[in-house]
This record gives sequence, C-alpha cells and structure tokens, in this order.
Amino acid sequence: MILIAIANSIILLSDPFHRTSTALWMMNIAAAVASSMGIIAICRYGIRDLHGKSIMCVTIGLIFWFAADLTLLYSHYTQGKEERLVSSTDGLWFMGYIFLALHLFIVLRSLRNERKTVGVSTKTQTKIVIILLVIIATAFATFNMFAISLSESFTNPDEPVDFQALIVTITYPVLDLILIVPSILILITLRKDIRHYVPWLLSSLSLLLSAIADDGYVIDYVNGNFRHLIFWDLFYVTDFIIMAGALFWYNRYHIISDKKSTRTMEVGP
Repeated sequence: MILIAIANSIILLSDPFHRTSTALWMMNIAAAVASSMGIIAICRYGIRDLHGKSIMCVTIGLIFWFAADLTLLYSHYTQGKEERLVSSTDGLWFMGYIFLALHLFIVLRSLRNERKTVGVSTKTQTKIVIILLVIIATAFATFNMFAISLSESFTNPDEPVDFQALIVTITYPVLDLILIVPSILILITLRKDIRHYVPWLLSSLSLLLSAIADDGYVIDYVNGNFRHLIFWDLFYVTDFIIMAGALFWYNRYHIISDKKSTRTMEVGP
C-alpha cells in the first residue's frame, strides 16, 4: 500500500506537461519489477506442479505486458503520443491476456483439486455464485461494447469507421470478461491458508483491477476524453505493484515454507 501511494503520488504531483511520461515510466518500472519477481520464482521453484505452472503463465503474461508498455514509452518519446487506437502494441497485450487467463484457470483447477471433499450444499452455492458472476460480467462487457460502438470515434459521419479498429477495440471488453469472472470467483472462494492463497489472492485482485482499467481506458479513449486517461494509468501502476507483491510473497514465504517441509519429510522417521 505504501509503494502504491508513493508511485501514484509521484504521477499526480508531477508537472502536468510531463505527467503522461511519468506515468509510463512508473508503469514500466513496476512491470519490470513484477516480471523479475516472476522469473526469480520460476528459477527457484520450477514448474513441477500447478503452483509452478501458474507462476510461469503469469510471468510470461507480465513480460508481454511489460513489452507493450515499453513500446508505449518508446512511441511517446519518438512520436509524441502515448498510442494510436490500433497499433502493433495490441498484439503484445492480447498475448499477455492469453497467459494471464491460463494462470487464473490453473489456480481455479488447483482450488478444485484441494476441495474434493466439499459437500453437496457447498457445491450448489458455488454453482449459484458462478452463474451470478457470469451474468454480471456478461452484462458488464455488453455495456462496454455498446458504449464503444456508440462512441464518437465510430459514429462521426465525417470519418469512416475503421473495421480493424472496431474489432480490436471491442476485443478488449471480451478479453477483460475472461479475466473478471475467474478473478472474482477466486477472491470469493479463497480460504485462510495464508501460505498458499495470499499470492493467488493478490494476483487475482491485480488482474481484476487491470480488467476494470482496460474498459474505462478504452471507453475514454474512443470518446476523446484524453484528460481522463491518466486516471486509468494509476490503476495500471497499482496493478503491477500488487502483482509484484504477490510474487514477492510467493518467493519469500511459499517457496521457503515448501523447502522446509521437504527437508522435514526427508529427515523424519
């Protein structure tokens, strides 16, 4: 929380003429730290089980998003703008979505494996929660796609609609839907096993914030509300810092605890 407050304060208190570049630098620094934490975790823990595979997927996804943010920073200094409506950077973000979604589904699978003894009533409650989440998330994505399709960028009669821009822009709410549903489900179903679940809790919260920021960013961008974009940049910085915290916890507590338990099993009678 302290790091989030410091990073966002640096952005908000910076010179308004350089606020965008400051936000991009903060995002890239946070993304670099989170990606490095993921690489360290993979090197230390490996990918021998679901925990390792989930960390591998989230790390690859973070690296793709880090590469996308680096591209934005480069474009900002070379072209004088943060991004176009459609650019090659979108491909990097889309690839990141794929691996981050895999991370969430692996976490859900791990949770399911650890809850095989759940009673019938609890299973029924879980199904109800899933159905409600799907309905809410679908309505959320539909609203965003409807808002985008009615935005000034696509309804201005003086400018023809770019079909590629329309497809790419509407793809974001759909991809966010893939992150929102499992993220909320994980946040709801987590238990109090701090050693195992804190990194999953933080990573799910991080991706949930990122999905919300994506929708808000795209809607403001296509409507020409460029002054509002800095607000969503604060979400992205927070997203990367929380993910870095999740991976730090994984490195500091989960891996160490796992190694200690392995030693105990080896020397025990």
